[in-house]
Amino acid sequence: MKTALIPVLSAFALSIVSVLAGGCVAGASNPEEGAVVEPGAAIGHEHMMLTDQARAALPPIKEARATNAHTLTYYGGPVVQNVAVHPVYWNANVANQATITAFYSAVSTGQYMTFLSQYSTTSPAQTIGNGTSSAAYVAGQTSTAVTDAQIQTYLTNAFNAGTLPKPNNNTYYPIHFPSGVSITASDGSKSCVQFCAYHGTGVYGGQDFYYGVLPDVGQSGCAGGCGGSTVINNTTSVASHEFAETVTDPAVGLATVYGPPLAWYNATYGEVGDICNGQQTSVVLADGKTYTVQKEWSNKTSTCAVP
Repeated sequence: MKTALIPVLSAFALSIVSVLAGGCVAGASNPEEGAVVEPGAAIGHEHMMLTDQARAALPPIKEARATNAHTLTYYGGPVVQNVAVHPVYWNANVANQATITAFYSAVSTGQYMTFLSQYSTTSPAQTIGNGTSSAAYVAGQTSTAVTDAQIQTYLTNAFNAGTLPKPNNNTYYPIHFPSGVSITASDGSKSCVQFCAYHGTGVYGGQDFYYGVLPDVGQSGCAGGCGGSTVINNTTSVASHEFAETVTDPAVGLATVYGPPLAWYNATYGEVGDICNGQQTSVVLADGKTYTVQKEWSNKTSTCAVP
């Protein structure tokens, strides 16, 4: 059966963020404030976590009165069953590398994955379970103005060169950038202006690959617009948002309809992290250390919950 094409946002909303920016528009203080969210409208686009400033500029949507209005629907696409995280640092100037690397190792197994396992699927049969995280790769990139196309090209070249493992259905490549690097998404949105971070989908040799783009949230625009705690706490919070959304909806960047490859999505509020955008909490993860993460939406309890 042919699925209808996804409708686009209003022209006003498009002036702030493109159709594919999708969710991540819910305000930290009131998750019901934002704009109607849509999955990507063209191949190669990204799903963004907007800054507070960008969310405030969007027209509000009607407040949901019932908690089940936020329920995520499964649209038939892939989930990441046993995530294999391969952190990448754009260069040696990325701050807090040791803590970020430890975070990915701790979040990819144990209670966080147990929480996300509620988004396992029966048709097709996909079970979300524990994952792994490798040692980080420190790239020697010097560009301070980077586009999403250039990021995808960098990853493709790294796969070809063997500096990063080639992608499979489980691999996730979160790329962290140092202060002073400006990133432009495929719709023209700018890091620390419109977005705090995003996750995207590319294709390498017929295999989808999943990546995250995470600017330094301590720099102007992101500071104060991407979390209300310290730089490292805001960093792990934003990273947890993109991590959870990648596991539960990795191919959103290729979605053009409400159907495959879209996975878990709410047609009004977006992905698992969007509904609870900016709601930070502290949690002890698998390594026994305390990290700041963002609450994620739970279909099981119909709340923003602590993973």
